[in-house]
Amino acid sequence: MTSSLHTSPYTSEEPEAPSPNGAAVVGDLLDWYREHRRPLPWRSTRDPYCIWVSEIMLQQTQVATVVGYYERWLERFPTIVALASAEVDDVLRAWEGLGYYSRARNLQKAATRVVEAHGGELPASVEELRRLPGIGPYSAGAIASIAFGADEPAVDGNIIRVLTRLFGLRGDPKRAPLQSKLWQLARALIPAGQASDYNQALMELGATCCTPRAPRCAICPVARHCRALKSDRVLQLPEASARKVVVQERRAAAVVRRQGRVLLVRAPATAARWPGMWQFPDVTLLPEQDPGAQLESYVPRSTGVSIGAGARIGSLRHQVTRFRIDIEVYGCRALEGRARAIEYAAVSWVAPDELGKLAMPAAHRKIARSML
Repeated sequence: MTSSLHTSPYTSEEPEAPSPNGAAVVGDLLDWYREHRRPLPWRSTRDPYCIWVSEIMLQQTQVATVVGYYERWLERFPTIVALASAEVDDVLRAWEGLGYYSRARNLQKAATRVVEAHGGELPASVEELRRLPGIGPYSAGAIASIAFGADEPAVDGNIIRVLTRLFGLRGDPKRAPLQSKLWQLARALIPAGQASDYNQALMELGATCCTPRAPRCAICPVARHCRALKSDRVLQLPEASARKVVVQERRAAAVVRRQGRVLLVRAPATAARWPGMWQFPDVTLLPEQDPGAQLESYVPRSTGVSIGAGARIGSLRHQVTRFRIDIEVYGCRALEGRARAIEYAAVSWVAPDELGKLAMPAAHRKIARSML
């Protein structure tokens, strides 16, 4: 096995540890991967559509979570054509629980474009893949290499961690110049014709061995090459970007009942949060104001239905990216008024046993399950 790189030009400031030999690193890595890789369902296929779906699902989501969703998704939408022709509600419902719903919307938008522009066949080149909604540099490289055998790098968080530690690279990996250096290094290390296994091996190593806080250096197949290990800096690399401040938000949600049904609203497609999804009417709480009174003011203004707010029937906390949302839930009765989509895309009275058919964000699904 040969690699196109023998020694890396990207070194840290500590000269005492020699830069790893690229060919030796890749050889040890591939030997380990072929013996120890996990039997994940998307690794048993070369269908570009299946690989594309798996890569999008795996963004910001744990492998253990993705497996079930991946299998159910392919049962429901077995082809690009099936996905392109599906109702958006069905797509969002199938995605429910994975979060970051823009990924599901972009999958369907891209599927529609593939049907229209490529005859239903996913394009093979990185350049054409990048033109599709939701496919960035990493996803394009992963799909091109794994599905089509192209010698393309795919640099994700796992690969960043492995390469910065192996080669002792300092700096913020999310910014230039280190970001571009990592892509150059990942490309230079690709063994000709083996980019699929190479990229997956780096990802696998980062996911199972070279982990962020508890790396298993004693069993790492490339530990003998690792500059960070030799200089006792494994936990210091990669250097962390400045943490974003967590934004806390308090909201109140209204479970409004009328004749055995509950009032649901659908966020518009342009909404900043949960666009196109069904939820209970909710409002951001103002400090030092009664939540029930705020709901009694907001719900009729946004839905046309005046309500009487009762007692608080529960609360929950939902965290997404840098937002921590505390939701207080109030049982409410409908007083008068016809449900109208004033501030929402749609408003509807829904029987509780029909809620499972609708796409709802995880926080509001919790309300539906625990409080109805």
